[in-house]
Amino acid sequence: MHWLWATALSLGMMISLWSMQRGVALYLAGALIFPSLSIGSITLRIEIVYCLWLFMLILIGRLVKQQSFLWHPVLSRYSLYLLTIIIATLLALLGTPEIGERSMGFPQVTQLYGHLRPLLVLFLFLNIPLDQRFVKGLLWMFIWLSIPLALLSIAQSFNTSVAEKITMVGYTSPWRTPVFGMLEKLGFIVRSTGVFESPVYNAVYFLSVLLVSGFFLLKGEYTTRGWGLYLALGLALVGGITTLSSTFLLGSVMCLGIFLLFLWHRYRQRFLRIAVRVGITAGLLAFSFAPWLMQESIFARTLRYQVERILSGSVLETRYDPQSGILVGSYQAIKQKPILGWGFTQVESAFVGDSLYVVTLYRGGIIGLLLFLWVVWGVLRHTWRNRKVVGVFGDLNQIAFLSTLLLLAVGIGSPSFFILRLQEWYWALVGMSLNRSQHQTSKGIAPNIRGISDEQS
Repeated sequence: MHWLWATALSLGMMISLWSMQRGVALYLAGALIFPSLSIGSITLRIEIVYCLWLFMLILIGRLVKQQSFLWHPVLSRYSLYLLTIIIATLLALLGTPEIGERSMGFPQVTQLYGHLRPLLVLFLFLNIPLDQRFVKGLLWMFIWLSIPLALLSIAQSFNTSVAEKITMVGYTSPWRTPVFGMLEKLGFIVRSTGVFESPVYNAVYFLSVLLVSGFFLLKGEYTTRGWGLYLALGLALVGGITTLSSTFLLGSVMCLGIFLLFLWHRYRQRFLRIAVRVGITAGLLAFSFAPWLMQESIFARTLRYQVERILSGSVLETRYDPQSGILVGSYQAIKQKPILGWGFTQVESAFVGDSLYVVTLYRGGIIGLLLFLWVVWGVLRHTWRNRKVVGVFGDLNQIAFLSTLLLLAVGIGSPSFFILRLQEWYWALVGMSLNRSQHQTSKGIAPNIRGISDEQS
C-alpha cells in the first residue's frame, strides 16, 4: 500500500504541474475511490495531502505570474464560521483544562483540517481555469465512479470475502467503528459502508448519485449515454438499500420531492417516462439481487425494522429522544455553552458526529450554526440566480442548488456537508459554480477583477 500511495501521489503531483485541470480531476477521483494509508494508529487519505499540494501550486503560480486571486463572499462567510469554531476551541481549552488534556490529539487535528479543507477546495476551484468540456467531464466522472462503488457496497452485503478484504485494507480507520462492530457482532458487513466507513455516509453518497444522474436524465441532453445513467441510477438504488439506512429510505423520498418541486413543471412528460424506465431498471436489479440479499435473515430483518420505524414515525427517537436518545450527552454539553460551543474539544458524555445541526451547535453554538446557515444561504442564492445560464454552467448551478437542499435535509441524520470523501465533491461543485465569474473574465468581459461582489453572488 505504501508504494501504491507514493506512486499515485508522485504521479498526481507531476500531472498537476503539467495541467492543473487534470490535477484537480485526479484529486476528486482519488478523494472518492483511492484507498486510505494506515501508519500505525494514523490513517491518511490521499486528498488530505494532495489538496495542500494543489493549493500551494495555485499560490505560487499566481504570485509568480503576478495575477490576482479571486475571492467570493461565500468564502468570507465560511472563514468566519471556521474562525468561530477555532475561538470556541481556545476558550474551551482555557476554561476547562481537564477537557483539553484528553481532547487534543490526532483526531482533533484531523477534524480541524477537515473543516479547513472546504475553504481550500472552494479557493482552489474558484481560481483554476474552467471550460464547459472540463466541467461536464467531472460530472460524468462522478456518475461513472458510482458504478464500481455501488458494486462494492452490494458485494459487502453479499458477504463476499473479496469485498471484506478490500474494505479492511483500504477503507477503514481506527476511530470509525461501524465496520469493526458489524464484523465482531455479525461476522460480515451486513449494512454496506462502501468506501465511506459508515452506512449513513454511504447512504448520503448514493442519494447524491441519484440526484445527479436523475438530473442528467431529466435534462435529456445526455441521451447518448442514457444506458450509463440508468445503470448508475439503478445500482445507486440497490446500493443505497444495502446500507439499510433510514437516511437513504427517507432521503430517496426527499430527493423525489426536490425533483417534483423544482423540475416537474419543466419536464412533465419526460419525468413520467423516466420514472417508468427507472422503476423497470430498479425492479430488474432488485429482482436479480434480492434472492442473495434475502438469504441473509439479518439483512431482511434489519430492512423490515427500518421500514417499520419510518412508518411508525419513530425513526428519529434513537437519535433525538431527550431522555433515551444517543444525543442526550450532546444536549447537556450544548446547554453548558449554547452561544459559542465547545469547538473541537471533546466532552466525555457528548456524542459528536451524527446530526449536522447538533454537531454544529456543539462545535460553534448558536453563533456557529447561524454562520454556517449563512454560508449555505449564500450558496443557494448564487446557484439559484445562475441556474438558467446557458450550457453546462447552468446545469452545474442547478445541481449545486439541488445538492445543497438535499444535504440540508439529510443533515438531520448525518454530517452531510462534511462527510469524508464526499465533501470534496460538494465543495468543488460549489467552487466551480462560483468560478463562472472567472470564466467570464477569461473571455475579457470583466478584466482586472480581484474579487466578486455581493451583487454578483
